[in-house]
Amino acid sequence: MVRTKGLPAVLAVALWAVMGCSSSSSNGPEPGGETRSFALGFTDFPHSLAPEAYDETVDIVRRDGDMAAMHFDDGVPWQEALSAAAYAPGFAAELNARAAAMPSGHVVYLAITPIAFSRDGLAPHRGQAGNEPLVPPWDSFHFDTQEVIEAFTAHAENMIGIFGPDYCAYAVEVNLLLDLAPQSWAAFVTLAGDVYTRLKARHPNLPCFVTLQADSFHANRQAQTAAIAQLLPYTDFIAVSSYPFTLTADPGLLPADHFSALANLAPAKPFAVAETGWPAEAVTAPYPVTIPASEATQRAYVSRLLADADDLSAAFVMWFVSRDYDDLWDSYLQFQPNAALLRLWRDNGLYTGAGQRRPALETWRGWLARRRIS
Repeated sequence: MVRTKGLPAVLAVALWAVMGCSSSSSNGPEPGGETRSFALGFTDFPHSLAPEAYDETVDIVRRDGDMAAMHFDDGVPWQEALSAAAYAPGFAAELNARAAAMPSGHVVYLAITPIAFSRDGLAPHRGQAGNEPLVPPWDSFHFDTQEVIEAFTAHAENMIGIFGPDYCAYAVEVNLLLDLAPQSWAAFVTLAGDVYTRLKARHPNLPCFVTLQADSFHANRQAQTAAIAQLLPYTDFIAVSSYPFTLTADPGLLPADHFSALANLAPAKPFAVAETGWPAEAVTAPYPVTIPASEATQRAYVSRLLADADDLSAAFVMWFVSRDYDDLWDSYLQFQPNAALLRLWRDNGLYTGAGQRRPALETWRGWLARRRIS
């Protein structure tokens, strides 16, 4: 199957380029008589390089959800974190501005990761311009190298201090490492045990967890189940990512246990959907295959997703992304080396690139109008 994950450093750089944090206020729908267990949220990734794009994105996060997702999949400031030095000025300013822009009263979900965007090794260095190649000695380190563990734990503490999250993923789509770099799996399990233990000692009431890629899990359940079992002591949640339109163009053909099979890996642990999405338009070139999609299939998936989340008493659901990034694609992303992969999520928005509401948003808002209970 095609490897799927959150947007990379090129979008993080674009995010900072358009950020302006004077977002206007807007109230969400009043809660109704029905209830839901889960918070509903989006990332703050913008759809355009236009100066107003970030404010418009934050308005969607505020209006159409009750959770803000701060998702970082673009490297780690390894040496700075290890030596307690200041982060690159641009990165530090981005972090502070994004924290300041979060809607007041929203649940905050923070996701960071020591794993590279390609999910086959150690994350690159996060510097002034986004991803930067690892330099000696970091380019020879492994997940279980003591400096890596110390630096990543320090970075996690810094990020928790900045964002004050209600939920914290300290590694993203970890089971893809098993598929793409199995020789690194044992070292990662060592890192996970150390980082989790240290974070929980400092933050005993903060749910800390890894996220699992559901679509890859279903491709090899037996091997994945055995490997994930090694991480269960080091994750408070079973939190999953899923972009199942890479598996089937019809949400109705997803297996009944698409989400519950993962939840059942540890039934006593809370379940969450850490990132997911479905396009409302066909995925086309430069993606290597055409994936049929429509507004109708997107709405059908949202209905299925939220019904399953309700059945599993999920803690939260994060949709990736809120608005189609047509403008960002046309002006920037199509020229990037990994444009074929970035094309995959372009039309996942519950809003079109022009800002028009899609039918799936009505379904989403129907659930948002329910009173959230914990």
